[in-house]
Amino acid sequence: MSAKTRVAIIFVGVSTEHDVSVVSASSIVRSINADRFETVLVGIDKDGRWLLGDGAFDALKNGRTSAVEPVILSTDPQTRGFLHLGSSRLTPVDVIFPVLHGPRGEDGTIQGLFELANIAYVGCDTMASAIAMDKDMTKRVLAQHGIPVAKGTCVTRWMWDTDRDEVLREIADTLTLPLFIKPATMGSSIGVTKAADMDAVARGLEYGLGFSTKAVVEQSVEGALEVEIAVLGNNEPKASVPGQVIPSGEFYDFNAKYVDNASELIIPARIGKVIAEEMQFAAVDAFVAIGGSGMARIDFLVSADRESFFLNEINPIPGFTSISMYPKLWEATGLPYGELLTKLIELALKRFEMNQSLTRTIVLEKGIGV
Repeated sequence: MSAKTRVAIIFVGVSTEHDVSVVSASSIVRSINADRFETVLVGIDKDGRWLLGDGAFDALKNGRTSAVEPVILSTDPQTRGFLHLGSSRLTPVDVIFPVLHGPRGEDGTIQGLFELANIAYVGCDTMASAIAMDKDMTKRVLAQHGIPVAKGTCVTRWMWDTDRDEVLREIADTLTLPLFIKPATMGSSIGVTKAADMDAVARGLEYGLGFSTKAVVEQSVEGALEVEIAVLGNNEPKASVPGQVIPSGEFYDFNAKYVDNASELIIPARIGKVIAEEMQFAAVDAFVAIGGSGMARIDFLVSADRESFFLNEINPIPGFTSISMYPKLWEATGLPYGELLTKLIELALKRFEMNQSLTRTIVLEKGIGV
């Protein structure tokens, strides 16, 4: 019998989306194919310490550290895995499944560390993660590829601190109320506000810029449906059926997503076949445009007349809780949760194998690279 593939599930991290990550990781542990995979739990606490062991959930929830050991990720390509601090012991792993929502988790930073460690990992690579996590850069890339996005602008913290009156004047001259203000590099709708007047815009910018060094200000698509599509794959990504979100509040904010449990998810979305297919094509196009691989959830706004749509956001590490849209969309498309996890791990290993085949050094012989 061949040995099981050892999968390190890394969760939490230094992020405001701490609790979401814990729930997602526990769902993955319960659903992963135990006949094929052996899981290693690595929790990152709010101080940035990496704790390995079966007690990782307790350590992060209750501060109990008796069943975990502090570790660091080895960057020696000959010893892929986690080095235990205070000893020379290594816990080897074959692939990492990051369940890290928000900054330092899905923005390309930890993906860069995985690349340095020369280890396979699930999900988008460094560049794609960085673009997807930055709403300003996402809009720029999508607009360049002809994918429709809501009209808006970007405000940096420096601009706001230097001349907020000028910032507000420019917004008033170029955009139409109501407006959404979003921290550019946050997820789960953290820090997002809706403004009906310019005083509210000012408050929203002050609030949003407390989470990120820049904020995106966008015109609201009034009466819009919130529709999400899951994308899966490397070189030939596929789109799931669209799913519709009916938020419990005015919009799908953090409370509506994770707290009040009152939002409604409708799969498939109640939209026409033609626009559904157009959005599926747009979802795959967007994924390819940012250089995506593995997975992403693509969020759309469909106009009230159901005739047009705007791509709202790309989430490179979507939630994996029992009520999260990404796994539910694939289940509705014919790929159950456990099989989805297996597919994601296989995609990670295939990408790693392809990258390993690349030429890393050039030997010069008679002036020609060989």
